[in-house]
Amino acid sequence: MLTPADNVRHWLSLRVRGLCALVFVVSSLLPPYIPHAELAQDDSLPELSQTVLLVEEGFLMKTSPLSKEGARRTYSEALIHTVQSGDSLEKLSNRYDVSVDTIRWANTLTEGQAIKPGQELIILPVDGILHTVKRGQTLLGLAELYSIPYADIAVQNKLKDGLIAAGQELIIPGGKPIVPKPVQVALKPKSPQKATAVPKPSHKPAQTTYTPEPTRGVLQKPCGSDCFITQYFSASHYALDMQVRGGGPIYAAEAGTVIRTDYGWNGGYGNVIEVDHGNGLVTLYAHNKELYVNVGDVVERGQNIAYMGNTGLVHGATGIHVHFEVRLNGVKKNPLLYIQE
Repeated sequence: MLTPADNVRHWLSLRVRGLCALVFVVSSLLPPYIPHAELAQDDSLPELSQTVLLVEEGFLMKTSPLSKEGARRTYSEALIHTVQSGDSLEKLSNRYDVSVDTIRWANTLTEGQAIKPGQELIILPVDGILHTVKRGQTLLGLAELYSIPYADIAVQNKLKDGLIAAGQELIIPGGKPIVPKPVQVALKPKSPQKATAVPKPSHKPAQTTYTPEPTRGVLQKPCGSDCFITQYFSASHYALDMQVRGGGPIYAAEAGTVIRTDYGWNGGYGNVIEVDHGNGLVTLYAHNKELYVNVGDVVERGQNIAYMGNTGLVHGATGIHVHFEVRLNGVKKNPLLYIQE
């Protein structure tokens, strides 16, 4: 038989259990509380401008101190900065710790071009350039194209498997535009014995230039839209051979300065032209029938500079084509990495 004291203890036990259950239910409905002091003492957490934590697509995201200035571009952690009165590229360079050139390249601004209040600028998190992936490009190809280590690009863009897709925008840390403005190259004059005058061509150069849609960081094809590849770049052939049936005009792949125009055998090249585009980039056009430019000429992108032929080391009349080389700092590169689609 229970005593009055036992009844009191039983009643108090039931009340405590009920209160604990109520506290558990209520606490499960409330968001977790993270004290400011704990955040400040935890060195593993980055500094937070606010203590609001958001969950987005399964990842814990923190609000950024830079979010007060603009929205981050999620693909690469770049920042969109809205220009304020008094802003300049130099001030933004100091503010975000990137070079003026990096800001100019990311926003396709010409040297000396002013910025205006209300204008939105892409600010990269590191010095380099922004590259839009084109169909057929690979991460390894981009590393070779820009001479930047594969791992640096992968880490900067959080590419764990190295897979990229056409249209994807990547930051190339430390990268520079492949083709800057052409620079005038000072050349030693050739000796009178080696100087070769360009003969009067039998084919009249085209009055219009072949100019595909310009794309940042690539070259255009050296022949028209109807030309096709007959031999690819390989360990035994450091170039592309491209042909138009019966021959056709040859175009400068990019603006630059002509540094070589030679008629003759020329080691198998035949009648050959070289154009310096600046920044260590040179293109070569071989086996031409006729040359329309001279050393020292400044040519435009898409300018007709020669006529396709079969001079030098080729095989008969059916060998009419252009042998197209791309050299970066003296190293022959695969032209397919540079030619736009």
